[in-house]
Amino acid sequence: MLGSALLLALAPARAEGIQARQIELVARDDHYVLSGGFEVQLNDKLEEALKRGVTITFIQEFELVRPRDYWLNEDIAEASRTLKLSHNALLRSFTVNTAGRLSSHDSLADALAAVGNLGNWAVVERQQLKKKTTYRAGVRMYVDLAQLPKPLQVNAFASDRWQMDSDWIRWPLKT
Repeated sequence: MLGSALLLALAPARAEGIQARQIELVARDDHYVLSGGFEVQLNDKLEEALKRGVTITFIQEFELVRPRDYWLNEDIAEASRTLKLSHNALLRSFTVNTAGRLSSHDSLADALAAVGNLGNWAVVERQQLKKKTTYRAGVRMYVDLAQLPKPLQVNAFASDRWQMDSDWIRWPLKT
């Protein structure tokens, strides 16, 4: 059985950026699923753009590799998913679109919590992993600047104020 790996990184109150909070990879039915998530706090530029009607696109990525001493690492599994956060000024609500599933939120804090939630995301089939083997799992989340409207992309790519990335969080897993 796969030993679950926990990461705990708590962000201070109102620290902008994306930081990992409790992340765990556990066996459920025929898959291994990620639970926990990320603490997401928008900076002023992104929050202003969101409230002016710009949809902010987030990408969550997962990878699982088997390290090898005398050859390149063996890629076991890769997965990614897209989350879109939008604001409706008329209804004063925020919408999160995760793979076609919409959820509505009354506050930005609730919407950001939904964006950062990994929500038992199935990332690896159990049959892909060998027993008594060590793997390295990794997960990250970032804002996809290429999905911003074209006029904003010039500013976004030129300024680090638009960029938000948790960087890769990696941990060893033993089966």
